[in-house]
Amino acid sequence: MYKEITNTKEDPTLEQAQKFVGGYVELVRVKGGVLLIDEEGRLKPNYLPNPQASALYGDTILGPAIFISNKIKSEWIA
Repeated sequence: MYKEITNTKEDPTLEQAQKFVGGYVELVRVKGGVLLIDEEGRLKPNYLPNPQASALYGDTILGPAIFISNKIKSEWIA
């Protein structure tokens, strides 16, 4: 699963992000924004590669991911 946040109203809380990614949230900076992924995604055998998130990161991301653009006013982007 991959979700792109397109406006401030969709900006996820920590609880919402944890529920979506399926665990503890890790913030990964990528060109154009940030990815929120499962901190332990590589340890979960049922997580498959996420092609959209992997393309943004430049390496394999496993499991669900949320992308938040730098263009969105978000609590995740400082």
